[in-house]
Amino acid sequence: MYWTNFLHIYQPPTQTPEILERVTNECYRPLVAILLRHPHARITLNINGCLTEQLVRDGYRDVLDGLRELAARGQIEFTASAKYHPILPLIPEEEAIRQIELNTEINRRYLGNVYQPQGFFSPEMCYSRAVAEMVHRLGYRWIIVDEISYCGKLGAVRYDRLYRIRGLQDLYVFFRDRSTSAGITYGSFPTGETLLRRLGAAVGQKRYLLTGTDGEVYGHHRRGQEQLLIDIFASEALDLCRLTDLFTLFQEEEEVDPLPCCWSTWEDEMAAAIPYPQWAYPGHMLHDNQWALTRLAIDAVASVDQSAPGYEAARQYLDEGLHSCQYWWASCRPWWDTGMVERVAALLKQAVEAITPQLSPELVCRAAFLEEEIRKTARAWQESGKARARRRQYLETHRGVRSLLTFG
Repeated sequence: MYWTNFLHIYQPPTQTPEILERVTNECYRPLVAILLRHPHARITLNINGCLTEQLVRDGYRDVLDGLRELAARGQIEFTASAKYHPILPLIPEEEAIRQIELNTEINRRYLGNVYQPQGFFSPEMCYSRAVAEMVHRLGYRWIIVDEISYCGKLGAVRYDRLYRIRGLQDLYVFFRDRSTSAGITYGSFPTGETLLRRLGAAVGQKRYLLTGTDGEVYGHHRRGQEQLLIDIFASEALDLCRLTDLFTLFQEEEEVDPLPCCWSTWEDEMAAAIPYPQWAYPGHMLHDNQWALTRLAIDAVASVDQSAPGYEAARQYLDEGLHSCQYWWASCRPWWDTGMVERVAALLKQAVEAITPQLSPELVCRAAFLEEEIRKTARAWQESGKARARRRQYLETHRGVRSLLTFG
């Protein structure tokens, strides 16, 4: 069995220096050191450009130096993504392409020529046909998604073949194994022995195990879980490879038309055609107002000439304000944080305020109104217990979340 371990490392642009320091010391530095000590280890890695910038800004260039060395040694391959971690199916294509280009620019600046991604990671593994077509036009060879995208059900993917997307010549899709990935995320496999025991007889088969998790589960979200990597790398019980290596290891192909989803969509949500429930749930008042403010800010910035006073500041506020965490922490499915909701709503309002002289008073007032509504609603849900009740209802109706839902 080949283990293809995809790791995604990211911090939102609103992250505090104190938290970044913790994550760097608990996860990023140990992860780089472990990989350097095991030259036969192989992983596929996504690092969003906004994290790259934060590591540079706060004096953690050693992490990037280590990643660059690992890539030069062939131990890791990088994926492309979007700089500020937006939900790509839910924003205009021109904004999505801008975020992808910004991501490539900043990662190539600090990682150098070893940053040559062949594959693409859409933040939160949010997939749509439109995203696949965009990725194809941009020249990438593959995209990684959750296994529920295969047919709307879990457990249907066969990991002994390659999957090619119907109608998009030479664009492949890789489906991550959700159950094993979630087990890693939630600490079910703290050591190599526990993972191998879970895999059982499959270890000796000609197939691959494709896990996909936040990289921060090794040492930050799960203290001590880096032992899993150390054990597997030392035992050599599994063959280790990068995602792109699968093209040379497996020849059988199947043509598929993946369904819209994310890496935490459940079967009932797929059946109800709610592919991105943590970010855009129908009838969710906070989500509705967040997206109304998001669309208003996008349209406002697009309407202003790039030479206009305040445009560069507005553009920066908008780029950062598109990041996914604001909607996720408002969802109550099951995550909730009023501070994150308020901070990002303020960013989007700032994008509009920076170009106020070029906009109609009605539009500026509308942005202020929406930001206030988001803030008041979040606080009301917190104080009244409505957020807690929504979280409880979600957990009661989605019993598997405790073991299968990944961190966002």
